[in-house]
Amino acid sequence: MTDKKILLKKMKRKLELYKKEREEYLDGWKRAKADLVNYKKDELKRTEKMVDREKANFLTKILLILDNFNRAEEEAKKSDENDGLVEGFLKIKEQVEALLSEEHVKEIACLGEDFNPLYHEAIEMIDEESLESGKIAEVLQKGYMYKDEVLRPAKVKVIK
Repeated sequence: MTDKKILLKKMKRKLELYKKEREEYLDGWKRAKADLVNYKKDELKRTEKMVDREKANFLTKILLILDNFNRAEEEAKKSDENDGLVEGFLKIKEQVEALLSEEHVKEIACLGEDFNPLYHEAIEMIDEESLESGKIAEVLQKGYMYKDEVLRPAKVKVIK
């Protein structure tokens, strides 16, 4: 063989090695890029869950304020005095309810419903002949859902 043929063979071998090495690097880069895309998606989901959890904690605190407005409204109904102050408080209550609604907070249906431990917390069992066993007779504290999760279960009295 001549020097040119030997040189050409060596160059072809090197070219094949470089092509193989290039493919390995390209495959590694593609895997790294896919891993980064997956990481970003996972991180976004994790962040959204964390934000939802913190939002739910905050909304639970707002529910305590709404509970106080509900109690004040019940007391105002018992009183003969119905002045502007009561009306002002009721407007604030409506604003709190509107805010909760905007944030996808919904009241859990209770009165007359079947008791469901996923949504209700039985505080007391009572005897009531006129109603069916296992039904909710009285709501002591309203329960709420945030998106599709229980934010706070309703506290209820259930018929034996």
